[in-house]
Amino acid sequence: MGELVIIGPWIAWTMALGPAVAVAPFAAFTLYVYLRLKIKGVQVEAECETYRLVGDKHCLKYRYADQAERERVRIVNLSFPVPRAKKGRPLEVVYDPARPARSRSRHELNRWIPWAGVTVGTYLFVQLVLGIIGGAFLYVGMFDR
Repeated sequence: MGELVIIGPWIAWTMALGPAVAVAPFAAFTLYVYLRLKIKGVQVEAECETYRLVGDKHCLKYRYADQAERERVRIVNLSFPVPRAKKGRPLEVVYDPARPARSRSRHELNRWIPWAGVTVGTYLFVQLVLGIIGGAFLYVGMFDR
C-alpha cells in the first residue's frame, strides 16, 4: 500500500511536466540551429524552385551552392508565408558552413522565434491544461489513496 503513495505524485508530476520534457530536446535543437545560423551563417542567393500554398502550409523548395560549390536543396513546409519566394526568383538563404545542408531562408531567420506560431500556441495550451490537472491532483492528493 505504501508503494501506491509514492507512485501517485509521480503520475501527477508526469502529467504536469510531461509535455515540456518530451518537447524540450526538439525545441533546444531547433533553437541551436536557429542561433548558429544567425551568428555563424553564410548568406548566399538561392533559386526558388517551388513555392505554393497547400492547405494552411506554405511549401518552399530552394536550391543553393555551399562554399565547396556543392549544390544543396531544401524542402520545407512552413506555417507562415515567405513574401519574396516565387518560382524562378532569387531568394536570400543562410547556411551553416560547418554543416552546409542546414539552411534557412532569410525570412525564417528574421522571425523572433524559430518555431511556427500555431505549434507554440498549441504546445502552450496543452502544457497549461496538463499543468493545471497535474497540480490539482497533487493538491487534493487524488493518487495518494
